[in-house]
Amino acid sequence: MITWILGQSNAGKSTLANALQGIEDGNMGSPYHLSINLDGDDLRKIWTDLGFSKRDRYEQNLRVAKLAKLLDDQGVNVVVSVICPYKELRAKIKKITNCKFIYIEGGDEGDKFPFEHPELY
Repeated sequence: MITWILGQSNAGKSTLANALQGIEDGNMGSPYHLSINLDGDDLRKIWTDLGFSKRDRYEQNLRVAKLAKLLDDQGVNVVVSVICPYKELRAKIKKITNCKFIYIEGGDEGDKFPFEHPELY
């Protein structure tokens, strides 16, 4: 199972991922307790060749999606907390991973923080 938490910078994606995993409150009974969290900030420390251009944001997110799919295929529950700012990008990720998206409103906005809000039902 892949759960992908998306939203603007500082919207609370990492905080929600940690809460789902029971890390902050010690909830070892959480179904996400034995999951891997792929956090965008942490992964940027590993994949240092990418910046914040639209092209680099696409590449970063597609790398995360492929890694999440690999882990999911091995039976690992994955929580992804990455901005994932573009609708077209989210459609590509959905085809790769069949993830469930959780969108968090709020956070930083403006020209430095591109984000296309998802359709809400």
